Amino acid sequence: MKILIIGGTSFFGKEIVKQALDAGHEVTVFSRGSARPEFWEHIDHIPGDRNDANDLAMKLANKQFDAVIDNIAFNSQHIENLLAALKGNLGRFILTSTTAVYIGAGPFDQPLREADVKYDLPENPQLATFPKPTGTGMIRYSTGKLAAEKALIQQGVPYTIIRPHIVMGPEDNSGRLQFYCQRLLDGKPIMLTNGGVQSIQFVFSRDLARSYLLALQNPNAANQVYTLAGSKTCRLVDWVELVASYLGVQSELVAVPDDVLQSADFSYAENWVLRGTLTFDVSKAIIDLGFQPATIEILTKIAVDWYKQAIHPDDSPGYAERGKEVKFVEKYRASQAMTTPR
Repeated sequence: MKILIIGGTSFFGKEIVKQALDAGHEVTVFSRGSARPEFWEHIDHIPGDRNDANDLAMKLANKQFDAVIDNIAFNSQHIENLLAALKGNLGRFILTSTTAVYIGAGPFDQPLREADVKYDLPENPQLATFPKPTGTGMIRYSTGKLAAEKALIQQGVPYTIIRPHIVMGPEDNSGRLQFYCQRLLDGKPIMLTNGGVQSIQFVFSRDLARSYLLALQNPNAANQVYTLAGSKTCRLVDWVELVASYLGVQSELVAVPDDVLQSADFSYAENWVLRGTLTFDVSKAIIDLGFQPATIEILTKIAVDWYKQAIHPDDSPGYAERGKEVKFVEKYRASQAMTTPR
């Protein structure tokens, strides 16, 4: 099978390429070419800028693929430009979306299923009309991905939409795992917003990559949408303790209410702090695709082992303010001690 992959040079995009090559597929990667992973000699590379519609059309003119996997389409224009460039010369379009598209789901819909997405949200919303706990940047991301999904469905080409939740695994340079690892390793207290009691689900990057190939091999996956996450959830605080155990360190976790953290003179960059808990039903992917998610323990162990061996040239998000974080914890503990009845 001839597969075009857009967004195939980092994290799980790289994993998709590697697994596709291992399965014997012919892989073409469209990218600027600034990153050249270890498989570079085994793929075809088309240099270009997917944000430039003219460049995209010129570089893909008269090329034909059995499938395209687009990991970096963030709005409807990305979809329309790519399909116009390919001019129908493809068999299946697989779009990487996100569970952030469930932004319009109601509080009583959980666990969330594929049909719970609301496509009637505008792509460029008046932000004042939306709740803002996730921030305006996340709202733009969510509604942009929604619009990309909607555009793909309306184009009439065979498609599969994959909505990954929190992706965990080797080569994750987002800083999300690093946020906790770097702080655990420095031996100082770590604040957990509201005690880290919210539930989280991860999807292992290698399982996620495998799902794309499973979808391509299954004709029944055409014109379907799949949410990809782990089959189980855990509390964030328990996961951080698990990370500490794999790092071989003791953890000092301090529960700090969200409203108290809002008074800090720095922005605390902790991950996955939601005012509410989202959980996802992945039974459709398990039944249709044969998706077999790794356990939280296994995927976390592999990710932490990678973190311990990898070089991290940059600090984790917010680590420049680490001194302020520690002082804030000390001040908060002191205030609690003064107000606690004896």
